[in-house]
Amino acid sequence: MATFKARARAVDMLGRQQIAGIPTAINELFKNAHDAYAENVIGDYFREENVLVIRDDGFGMTHSDFLEKWLVVGTESKVNAGSTLRFDHGTQRPILGEKGIGRLAVAAVGPQVMVLTRSANDSFLTFSLVNWTLFTAPGIDLEEVEIPVRRIPIGQIPDRDDVRELVRSIRENLRILEGRITENITQMVQHEISALEDLDPAVLSQRMAGPSLRETPGTQFWITPTDEMLAYDVSGDPKDDQEASPLFRTLIGFSDTMVPGNPPPPMVAHFYDHRSREVTLDVIGDGEFFTPQDFQLADHQISGRFDEYGQFAGQVSVYGREPVSHVVHWPGSRGNRALCGEFNLNLAYVQGNKSQSRLGDEDFNRLARKLARVGGLYVYRDRVRMLPYGRSDFDWLDIERERSKSASDYFWSYRRMFGVVGIDSKANFRLQEKAGREGFRANAAYREFRDILQNFLVQTARDFFREDSADDSWRITRSELEREAEARRRHDKQSRARRADFRRDLQKAERRLNEGAPEREVGSLLRELEISLADATSDTDLARASEKVVVAETRALRAVIEIRSSYRVARPRGVALPKSVAQDWDNYQREFEVMDRGLLDEIRREVERRSSAAAERLGSALDRRRRLESGIKTRISDAQGTLGRTHRQVTEVAEAIRDTLMRQAAENRKSFEDECRHVLLELASVNTDGLNDQDIADIRRNLEDRIDGALSRDLTQLGQLIDRANMTLGTEVDRSEGDFVDVIGSLEQEVVSLRDRADEDLELAQLGLALQVINHEFSSSIRAVRNNLRRLKSWADANKALRPVYSDLRASFEHLDAYLRLFTPLNRRLYRRDTIMKGVEVERFLLDLFQERITQENIQLEATAEFRTAKVRAYPSTLYPVFVNLVDNAIYWLSTRGQPRTLRLDYRDGQWIVEDNGPGVPTVDQARIFELGFSRKPNGRGMGLHISRDVLKKESWSLSLSTSSLGGARFTLGEPQDDSKTPLKEQDIADTLALDFDA
Repeated sequence: MATFKARARAVDMLGRQQIAGIPTAINELFKNAHDAYAENVIGDYFREENVLVIRDDGFGMTHSDFLEKWLVVGTESKVNAGSTLRFDHGTQRPILGEKGIGRLAVAAVGPQVMVLTRSANDSFLTFSLVNWTLFTAPGIDLEEVEIPVRRIPIGQIPDRDDVRELVRSIRENLRILEGRITENITQMVQHEISALEDLDPAVLSQRMAGPSLRETPGTQFWITPTDEMLAYDVSGDPKDDQEASPLFRTLIGFSDTMVPGNPPPPMVAHFYDHRSREVTLDVIGDGEFFTPQDFQLADHQISGRFDEYGQFAGQVSVYGREPVSHVVHWPGSRGNRALCGEFNLNLAYVQGNKSQSRLGDEDFNRLARKLARVGGLYVYRDRVRMLPYGRSDFDWLDIERERSKSASDYFWSYRRMFGVVGIDSKANFRLQEKAGREGFRANAAYREFRDILQNFLVQTARDFFREDSADDSWRITRSELEREAEARRRHDKQSRARRADFRRDLQKAERRLNEGAPEREVGSLLRELEISLADATSDTDLARASEKVVVAETRALRAVIEIRSSYRVARPRGVALPKSVAQDWDNYQREFEVMDRGLLDEIRREVERRSSAAAERLGSALDRRRRLESGIKTRISDAQGTLGRTHRQVTEVAEAIRDTLMRQAAENRKSFEDECRHVLLELASVNTDGLNDQDIADIRRNLEDRIDGALSRDLTQLGQLIDRANMTLGTEVDRSEGDFVDVIGSLEQEVVSLRDRADEDLELAQLGLALQVINHEFSSSIRAVRNNLRRLKSWADANKALRPVYSDLRASFEHLDAYLRLFTPLNRRLYRRDTIMKGVEVERFLLDLFQERITQENIQLEATAEFRTAKVRAYPSTLYPVFVNLVDNAIYWLSTRGQPRTLRLDYRDGQWIVEDNGPGVPTVDQARIFELGFSRKPNGRGMGLHISRDVLKKESWSLSLSTSSLGGARFTLGEPQDDSKTPLKEQDIADTLALDFDA
C-alpha cells in the first residue's frame, strides 16, 4: 500500500504562502484567540527590540495539546475534537478556524516564533521555538525538522537562559541536517536564531500591560525578527498621515461594536505600538471605530433582515424621524430560496454635504474623519469581522461605480456609509472564505449575496432618497437644511464683513487716541478760536464784531462735536464679538469715556469761557440770548441733517425690501400659473376614447397631484417670505424692547463665546497632555538615575577615587529627587484621594517650594496660629496647586514694591486666606482677574487664577478677591457649605485610581 508523505516545504506553502499579508496573518492569530475563548487579545510591537508579541487570556494549551494538536497540521479544532478542557462561559462560541492551518500564518510575520502557553489544567508552562526558514528547505521531510519544547514552572516566564537552551537545540538540528540543506538556508537560520540569544522574555514582559501568563492561562507568540514590512503596516505612509495604516484597516472593528442594542463583544482586541520605552500607542484603541452612539447620530439609519428568499423587512429612519416599516423585494428570487441564506443589515449614512446634514459641526467633522479612515459596509460572521469587507479601499458592492453613473438616482456613497452585514456559520455556510483569508469565494451563494444587497441599495434610493420618491421626508428635510445653511452662510458672511469693518475702525480709533491725536486737534481748535475772537474784538463795527464772536463760538463748539464723532465707533447690532475684540471694545470705551468726559468737556467750557471774555470786551452789544439761540439752532440743524440722512437710508432699504418681496411673490405666482397651463395643455391632449373609468381616475389623480405639488411648493415659499418680513419688521415696532436683530446678536454672541471657551479648553487640554508626558518622562529618567546610582555605589565602595564623584552625583540627584517628590501631591493620578489636609502641612509645602525665592526677595511669610491648626477633608491635588499659584503671584507683585514685604496665610470660619501688602489689584481689573488670558504680569498667560477658580468650583469650593487689611490683595478659598465634599461614586473612582508613588 502506498501512502502520501509530506516534505517540510508543505508547512511553508500552507502557511506563509497562503496569507495575503502581515495584517491578515495577525488577524488570523486574533481569530485563534477567539476560538480559545479569550476575553482579551493583545498585540505588542516593540520597535527598538524588533519583537512582536501576540497574546491572549484564553484557555491555553497543555503540554500534550501543544504536541498533539498545535504541532499537527490540519488538526481538528479543540471544541469539535471534544476537548476535555472545561471553561466557564455563558455561551459556546462558533469556531472561526476549521482548517487547522491558521497558526501557520505566523510565518508571514517573521522567520521564527517562540510559543508560550499554559492551561488551567497544567502545572507547567510550555515553551517552544519554531524556525520557519527550515521549512523552506527542499529535500527534507516534515518529521526531520525538530521543534524544541521545554516546560517552565507556573508563575515563571522564560528568561534569557531558557531561550538560549532552545537556540542550542535548533543548532543541533542544523548539525544533523548538514549536507542535506543548502548552505544559504543554514546561514539564514544561524543568523535568525543568533538574534534570540539576547532576548529575555521575563524582562520584556514587564512592559506589557494586561493579562500575564504568570497569573492566568493563555497563549503568547513571540516573533522576532519581524518582517521589514511590519513597521510600514503598523504606521502607514509617513507622507499621508490622513490615510489609515494597513494594520489599522485590517484589525479595526475586529468585533461588532457599532450596532445599537447588541451585547458586548465576547473578546476585546488591542494592538500596542511601543515606539520607545516611554511612548506607547494603542493602534486600534477605543474611540477609533464606530460606536452605537455614532450609528444613532447619523442622518439616516436602516435596520432589518433579509429572509431565506432575499426579501428585506425592516425599518428606515430618515433624518432622525420616526422609523417607518419598509419591505424590499428581490426579483432574483423567483420563488426560490437564496443560496446565501438569511442575514441581517444595519446601515447608517451621513450626508456628504454639511448643509444637507442634521449633525452639528463638531459631530459632522468627527464622523467625517472616521468615515475617511474606516467608513464602509462591514461583514461580520458570528460577530467577528470578515476581511477585507469594510475597508475604505474595497468597495465590494460597486457602490461608487453605480453612483458615478447617476448620483441623483443612486444616492448612496461608499465613503459616507458605515454599517454591518451580519451572517453566521450555520445559516450562511455556503458563503465560504478564501484560503488566503481575503474575502469569500466567488461561488453562486456569494453572487446572490451581492446581488441582493445591490438591489436593496437601488430600491431604497428610489423609495426614499430621490426627488420623485414616494416618501418625501428626505426631500423636504434636505431642502429645509439647505435653506437654513444658506441663511447661516449669508449671515456669517455679512457678520464677518461687519466684524472686520468694526475691528478696523476700532483699531484706528484706539491708535489715534493712544497717539494723542485728540489733544492735537483740540489745540488746533483753540488756536483757530483765538484768532477768530481776536479778529472780532478788533473790529470797530460792534454789530459785525458781535456776529463774528457768535460765529466763532458756534464753529468751535461744532468742531468739538465733530472731534467727538470722529472718534466714536458704534458697535454693530446683531454681530457677535470674539473675546479679543470684545476686550478691545471694552478698552476703547474706557479711553473714549476719558476723552469725552475729560478733555472734550473741558474744551467746551474753555470755548465758552473765551467767547464770554470776548463778549465782555465788546460790552453790552453782544446779547447773551442771541448766543444761546445761535448755539441751540445750530445743534438742531445738525441733528435734523443727521436724522434726514438716516431717514433716506431707511426709505431706500424699505423700498429695496418691498421690491424684493414683490419680485419673489410674482415669480412664485408665475411658476404656479405656468404649471397650471402645462396641466391644461396635457389635459387637452388626452384622448378619452378607449379609456376605462380606472384610466380616467389615474389621469385625474396625476394631474391633481401636479397642481397640488406646485401649490404646496409656492405656498411654502410665499409663507417663508411672510415669515421673513414679520421677523424683520413685526406687526408693530416696539421701541421699548429689542427686535430680532438683538436676539440673533445675543444668540450669536453666545455661540462665539462657547467657541472661544472650547478653544481655551483645548489649549488647556494640550497643556495638560504635554505636562503629563513631561512628568512621565521625567519620572522614568529619575528612576533610571536612581537605579544607576545604586549600581555605581558598589564601584565607589571598591574604588576610593570614585567616592567623591559618587558623593557629588548623589547629593545633586537627591536635590532633584526632592523636587520631584515635592510635587507628588499635585499629580492627580498619584494622589487622587481625599485626606485630612492640615494648614501646617500646607505651610511646610509652600516653604519647601518657595524658600529660595522668599529669601531672595526678602519676603516675610507669616502663618497665623489659626491657619496652622486648621484642618479640612479635601483633595490635595486640587488645593495645593491653588496655594502654589496664589503664593507665586504674591511673590511676584511683592517684588515690585519696597520693604517691608509681608505674605500672610490665615484661616477664619471655613475660609483659607492668602494676603499680602503688595500693590493690590486695581479696581478696573478686579472684575476681570479670573478671566482666562487676563494678566498684568509681563509674558503672563492669564491661566492660573482662572483654572484655580474653575477647579475649586467643581469641588464646591469658592475663590474670591478682596482688599487686605495689609493694603494689598486678599484671596479667600471658601470651604463647601455642606459636609458632602466628595460624592461616593467619585470617592470610589479616586480609591481605584490612587497609586503608590514608590511602586
